[in-house]
Amino acid sequence: MQAVLTLFWRICLFKTGPEAVPTSTTLTFIVIALNALLNVIVQLFIGEREVSLLRALTVSVVSLAATGALVGFVMTLMSLQHRLQQTLTALYGVDIMTTAVTSIAFAAAGRFAPDAAVFVITLLTLWSLAVYGFVFHRALNIHIGVGIAVALFVAIFSVAITQTALS
Repeated sequence: MQAVLTLFWRICLFKTGPEAVPTSTTLTFIVIALNALLNVIVQLFIGEREVSLLRALTVSVVSLAATGALVGFVMTLMSLQHRLQQTLTALYGVDIMTTAVTSIAFAAAGRFAPDAAVFVITLLTLWSLAVYGFVFHRALNIHIGVGIAVALFVAIFSVAITQTALS
């Protein structure tokens, strides 16, 4: 498992791409489950408002499903469905890494100065967007700028779908 986490971290540092992620249904399932668990924990303990366990779990599952569907849509448009599993595993894996780093930074920065927390979260959000864009860049064989645009599209519409489904 350490090798897989190292791989995801290397993707976060732009040193390798999603093509290095093993194509394994078991790995994909484990990464999705860990991502869902981490998102639930973040919502329950780090979020600004109190959330029930059921609500946190529902938000996490709907968000992951929306992201998966949107990525599948993009991969289908580009006729690259054969890369879908690796791409999703990479995206969900780097999301685990970026969410963990962001949560730790938010918890630490919030204790010292609220303005510092906002600044740190903004920087980490931009970094996350760049990492997701990098994954799309490599998975779709597109320019990095277009990859970031695809990442922004997926992020915005995933949030919109999640919010719409849960309202």
